[in-house]
Amino acid sequence: PLSRYPPLINDISFWLPSETYSQNDFYDLVRTIGGDLIEKVVLLDEFAHPKTKKVSHCYRIIYRHPERTLTQDEVHRIHQAIEESAVRELGVEGRF
Repeated sequence: PLSRYPPLINDISFWLPSETYSQNDFYDLVRTIGGDLIEKVVLLDEFAHPKTKKVSHCYRIIYRHPERTLTQDEVHRIHQAIEESAVRELGVEGRF
């Protein structure tokens, strides 16, 4: 069911590790940490640095609770946990 409460939108961007990286691993990590509060995760941008050849991804994460309005403080704590886990578990270099 769709929620009638407003979404909160936060973006996250990071440099990909030189070894293999899977977008699905990031999507799984976000859903594991955010659970039912994650409505949608979308890859917004992919950028390759012309000199270093490093690749960066920017994702938009849409948070929405089915039964109440979320506060930015609540979402910030979840978003920060996602950032920290992405660095630790996926080996990305944060741009946050």
